[in-house]
Amino acid sequence: MLVPLVSRAIDILAIVLVLVAAAAFGFGLSALGQNEDFRAVYLMIVGALALRASTEILRPRGGST
Repeated sequence: MLVPLVSRAIDILAIVLVLVAAAAFGFGLSALGQNEDFRAVYLMIVGALALRASTEILRPRGGST
């Protein structure tokens, strides 16, 4: 009973991280267009880390059962 609830929460967290990554990339592109280079690089790094985190969460782990 607890396992499906935890699994669903992890899936929701991964989706939120993908949305955060998309927003950070979008704001980074906007900052790049306004010649705010430092802000653009920062937001692109945040987006990349959020995207990596979401894929790490969803990646199946090999382990003994």
